[in-house]
Amino acid sequence: MVKKKTKRRRKSRYHRGIHSSPIAGDCKYRSGWEQKYMEHLDADETVASWSYEKLIIEYVSNQKTKKVRKYYPDFQIEYKDGKKVVVEIKPSRKLGQLTVIKKIRAAKEWCTTHNMTYKVLTEIELKDMGLI
Repeated sequence: MVKKKTKRRRKSRYHRGIHSSPIAGDCKYRSGWEQKYMEHLDADETVASWSYEKLIIEYVSNQKTKKVRKYYPDFQIEYKDGKKVVVEIKPSRKLGQLTVIKKIRAAKEWCTTHNMTYKVLTEIELKDMGLI
């Protein structure tokens, strides 16, 4: 009798799940840091609304071929005072990667033209905020 091979599922090293927000509804997150930030936004009384990975920013990933890619920043937040902020949560060790640099540059340009602020939060800022 031939034994059928079964694929073993690798355990993901990322903390994934669904956060049920009273402001944004059900949001899938791909890291514990994103989950903690979602909880922070829900508890912040100055936040009017927020969304997770709804905004699309196109950027040129290759200058030679002019290949256009899409970047989905983690959070788009609107505060009760009218201020709008786009937030990306990223480990500090990844900030030097070329793809990340291109995405950040494109997001900063997009936010400037749309009168918004762009922030990258690393583990350093999240620790300072008391979230991790």
